[in-house]
Amino acid sequence: MYKRLLGKPLQFFGNKLQIDVNYFAWGTIYTGIQQVIGIICGFIVTYLFANFISKTVYGEYNLVLSILSIITFLSLPGIDTALIQSVGQGYEASFPNAVRMKIKFSFLGSVALLGFALFYFISAKITIATSLIFIALIYPFLYSFSLTTPFLTAKRLFRLLTKLSSLSSVGFLIISALSIFLFPTALGITAGYTLGLIVPGMLGFIYALRFINKSSHTDPDLVSYSSFLTLISVLPWISSYLGQIILGTSIGPQSLAVFSIANGFLASVQKSFIVFYKPITAKLAAQSSKQHLSTLRTHGLKFVTIGVLLSVGLWICVPLLIKYFFPLYPEAISYGQVLSLSLIPLPLTWVLSDMMIYQKSKKVQVVASSIPHLIKILLYVLLVPKYGIWGLVFVTLFDRYSSLIIYLYPLSHKLLKK
Repeated sequence: MYKRLLGKPLQFFGNKLQIDVNYFAWGTIYTGIQQVIGIICGFIVTYLFANFISKTVYGEYNLVLSILSIITFLSLPGIDTALIQSVGQGYEASFPNAVRMKIKFSFLGSVALLGFALFYFISAKITIATSLIFIALIYPFLYSFSLTTPFLTAKRLFRLLTKLSSLSSVGFLIISALSIFLFPTALGITAGYTLGLIVPGMLGFIYALRFINKSSHTDPDLVSYSSFLTLISVLPWISSYLGQIILGTSIGPQSLAVFSIANGFLASVQKSFIVFYKPITAKLAAQSSKQHLSTLRTHGLKFVTIGVLLSVGLWICVPLLIKYFFPLYPEAISYGQVLSLSLIPLPLTWVLSDMMIYQKSKKVQVVASSIPHLIKILLYVLLVPKYGIWGLVFVTLFDRYSSLIIYLYPLSHKLLKK
């Protein structure tokens, strides 16, 4: 009924903006509901952390999560993007196979976590060590079931994805809240975080299996391309979280807690933008290289405008949010506002990155995943121990703007041609 009522208005705006408004509108509405629920649940969890957990414990918890994140490449993350393209091309049977591959590969992550645990045990940081040991035991299942999201995205089942993701967010909130109030230690809340991801994810995966086309086949290129995407993601994953590990280890957990609050607003906006971006990436996966160029010529400026609006909005909102919801962290205001500037290039960078992936432009991907991240790692080592949080903020901004330049440069001469 709603589609019949809104069909003509959506078609009118679509013709004006030169986009498939009907597709993006309904895809956005479905995923928007999911995202609103997810953001609310995540905000409540962060509020509980900031107001019912000490800065030291919250900092230790974020240090553990940073270590967990830095070895994410050992969970075969490249298969997430590769699966979208495989399923989009009709290889739906690749979904369960991809989950099995991810579980097997993730055992390498368990070994790495035990190595980190040994380091912190020798350093007499027992709380962090025991938390890492616990995660190592269940790590193979931590991210494997998250493949349900790319599977449903590629099939454009946004309504189903909304239901499953919303239930997962609520489940994560319940489990995390119980851990905060019942086990308010770094180990306790870390256990709540991991179980809050695994349990809902596993249930969603089991349910999504019924939507596989039984006559479909597996993608013969899935393993090789997933391995390539994972390989080029090693430096990006390390460089994304190394700064936080250096900050928490050299300056202290409390500084990391402050940065986590400031950076949390940026992360929330990025997650919110995914609402609009999921339909976009599904479209890009089905487009040719020429269609990608046409998309950039028509909509490039729109993506930049969206980034500016997101940045200005966050800059204005950060002081108000911290004042009323995180009063114990007033020093996070200035950091959060400066970090908001990194949103300006975000939408266009995501689009360019996905275009390179779907065009399988390996040379560009190798450059983008190596040179700027090696520079980031060097900057972390030089700036974070000396300048603390400000050093980490500067490197974050450098990363966002350098990534845009690297992805845009190979296409610049083509875009200038008529």
